[in-house]
Amino acid sequence: MEYTLFYAEGADALPYRPEDDNVGEWQDRWETHGALEFGERLRPDQDATTVRVRGGELLATDGPFTESKESIGGFDVIEAADLDEAIEIAASSPMARFGRVEIRPFVQWPDAEPGYRVVPRDLLDRPERGRRFVLLVIAGDGEPAAPGEDDDPGAWVAEMDERGVRLFGDVLQGPGSATFVRERGGEVLLGDGPFAESKEWIAGFDLLEVADLAEAIEVAAKHPMARGGTLELRPLWAFDLHDDHVARQRREAAEREVRTELPAAAAAAMAAQAG
Repeated sequence: MEYTLFYAEGADALPYRPEDDNVGEWQDRWETHGALEFGERLRPDQDATTVRVRGGELLATDGPFTESKESIGGFDVIEAADLDEAIEIAASSPMARFGRVEIRPFVQWPDAEPGYRVVPRDLLDRPERGRRFVLLVIAGDGEPAAPGEDDDPGAWVAEMDERGVRLFGDVLQGPGSATFVRERGGEVLLGDGPFAESKEWIAGFDLLEVADLAEAIEVAAKHPMARGGTLELRPLWAFDLHDDHVARQRREAAEREVRTELPAAAAAAMAAQAG
């Protein structure tokens, strides 16, 4: 069964110590086990872009969909035999010490083809042809819009697959299915439900490969949930998991305080012109 692990800091987390970051060893262990399918770190909150469509108007703003301190800093898609194994994988991650890990199972579709996987098996072998963004689909924000002729998620998926801008994605089971994991003082602590204390929750996500933020906004604005919910675009922030994390932390210090993306309003204007 496939699960997503979402990583966040958490109010009671231990201070991050790059010298104690063993994420490379964690990756090696679970890759050898065959559990890791795909994962990435995300750019900090200031590089998030929130996208909504209301009354036919595209609304794009700088920043994440919620002001919660529990914003997501990265994710992994894993294959586990069951929730117990998913918890074992999550609890052994350094982010269980330095933050929290939320485990979310994907929806199991009854009509899925045999052997279906959320992450294509050849994805890691494909060369990157553009910039990659995670498109988080947020539910629970405001009243749903009236259904329209363009509100078929399958049609959006088919269009974006044909364009080659959607690498993978799927729907997650509801927030009641979430399990969050922390490791404190050598003890694994479990909780039910999502770690963000917010009325909004992540209903699913897609990995996009586009030319720039403007194209990512254009793609997001076509998603049916843009009219009744909220979409958050987060650029990936690649790094070498086996790097010297102390040196990496120093190199990246300046990037953690500024937005490196175009302002959302400017990118949205470009998206509108292109559309």
